[in-house]
Amino acid sequence: MDDLKRQTTKDGSLSLYSLTYEEGFHDIDGALRESINKYLLPAQLDQFHEKEKIVILDVCIGLGYNSGCILEELLQRNHKIEWHGLEIDQRPLNIALKEKEFQGLWSPKVLNFFTCLKKSERWKEGFNEGTVHWGDARQKLSKINDSLRFDLILLDPFSPQKCPELWSEQFISSLSAKLSFNGRLITYSSAASVRSSLKKAGLNIYSIPPLINEQNKWSSGTVATKKKLDPKYISTNCQLKALSTRELEHLATRSSIPYRDPTSRGNSKEIISAREIEQSKSQLINTSSWRKRWNTAQ
Repeated sequence: MDDLKRQTTKDGSLSLYSLTYEEGFHDIDGALRESINKYLLPAQLDQFHEKEKIVILDVCIGLGYNSGCILEELLQRNHKIEWHGLEIDQRPLNIALKEKEFQGLWSPKVLNFFTCLKKSERWKEGFNEGTVHWGDARQKLSKINDSLRFDLILLDPFSPQKCPELWSEQFISSLSAKLSFNGRLITYSSAASVRSSLKKAGLNIYSIPPLINEQNKWSSGTVATKKKLDPKYISTNCQLKALSTRELEHLATRSSIPYRDPTSRGNSKEIISAREIEQSKSQLINTSSWRKRWNTAQ
């Protein structure tokens, strides 16, 4: 655990800080709070009330909060669940399961889900089942049944600047291909590079509104769908909104140039360097001009 430092966030929930990536696993305001507001609520699980089975992919499960929050809800309903997780590092979940404050957040069924993943990589409870695929997500994604389509894809790597491998145009395209027609790909990122890759993959993109204490932000994340959502539904939806003029203009700047990883084996330095060269040659609007126009530091 030398490069992972324990943190207690402001809502009292456990998180970690990675010295390797120089980033925390969660917003310091609250690990549990972030998963609820940026993944569980935008999933709007009621939309799946007629589905017998819900299929979930959690990309970078970390300490498990995103899946934990969603499973807590789904296990109270009559859906069958098929869950898949992609994660390169087993330590965060192992660390979390040793902490009483983490254990105390979950029902016995969800805690059993985490314990099964740790012990055997598989979870089975009645008609519900799950598998965690340890290793590089780029390669492990291709090992999942190619015909499987996910109702929810939870995309939660370290930031694009720190872990561009899992935000590349190619990886996002692969994820998008596995999204069901009525499904949702959900991520905390509102980066123009990520959104442009989602759009290129043929998805419709929507913004997660900032929380009350995040009014300095213009978005708390992104939801992407294959099915275009009814504008009337969006206009009355408190969890999703259409992209604002500021966000649309952001997609016309150099920030929208995607991270590229054509071999699916590139390292972060190579991917970032190639993008910086592409940005320097681009005729797109300089992002600093967009920031000045909208008086934003992001």
